[in-house]
Amino acid sequence: MNILVTVDSNYVRPLKVMLTSFFTYHKDENQIYLLYSNVKETELAELRNVIEERGSRFFPVRMEENLLCDVPVFRYFTKEMYYRLFAGVMFLGKDKMLYLDPDILIRGSLEALYETDIEDQVLAGAADYAINHMPELAVHKEELGIEEKEQYINSGVLLLNLKELRKRFRGKDIDQIVKEKGELLLYPDQDIINLLFRGRIKLLDRKYNYNTGYGSFGKMLQYIAGGFIKEKQYPVIVHYMGASKPWHPDYYGKFGKEYRFYLKQFPDQEPEREREWKRRRIAVVKHLLGIVIHKMGGKNHGK
Repeated sequence: MNILVTVDSNYVRPLKVMLTSFFTYHKDENQIYLLYSNVKETELAELRNVIEERGSRFFPVRMEENLLCDVPVFRYFTKEMYYRLFAGVMFLGKDKMLYLDPDILIRGSLEALYETDIEDQVLAGAADYAINHMPELAVHKEELGIEEKEQYINSGVLLLNLKELRKRFRGKDIDQIVKEKGELLLYPDQDIINLLFRGRIKLLDRKYNYNTGYGSFGKMLQYIAGGFIKEKQYPVIVHYMGASKPWHPDYYGKFGKEYRFYLKQFPDQEPEREREWKRRRIAVVKHLLGIVIHKMGGKNHGK
């Protein structure tokens, strides 16, 4: 498989986790392509080690730092997110690539996904459940000019048809949409992908890009009440969307334990952050013990 990733130095550790989870289910040789502008040589060497130890090949390609100087970049969004749009012209000898965000976890084989026939479509992606179904977020589609019946996709997992991408994308297309939509681009690269390729996107099953968010308070209660049993068996790709990430000590969302299984293989280089992890774990254990003792009647918390 041809796998495409794009990161800066802040996401190298999550990328190592994602790749390790990928190699757990893909033992044959794969080609990992990285588009970057801000990754240190030592970090590239670490990534190469992770990849080549698993029998795959690593192809890092440095992009010009002055490319896309005027694109929207804020919160946890970075310039590197836009690089995947240039995959068609950067890899002229390739016809297909599977793009994977670094903040995801692979839980099964992606062979069926990779072999999906997208015909003459530019790409395939999974519908973004929240933006398509939650009223407070669905208004974003309307503001962008995307009709309610159209499916707005999440850009964390994309099967790219590079032949069609070469035909239908030019770098200036980004500038045009930024000029037209401006501050409406709340999820900038994702909004641009949805606008650029409207009508040329094949939908993937949600199991290939599963949002770890609850979606609503009711969904959270359903999950806590036991819905997680089915969910744990379901997604092939878990996507830790949003600002709260599983490598942060204060992450208590879904699939955190599975993620930390891989994360432990790549210790944080910052001692203070490691100490914060330990403090958080101790606090959680104490809290859970307190709940158990209270339920068993071993302590009267009302006095």
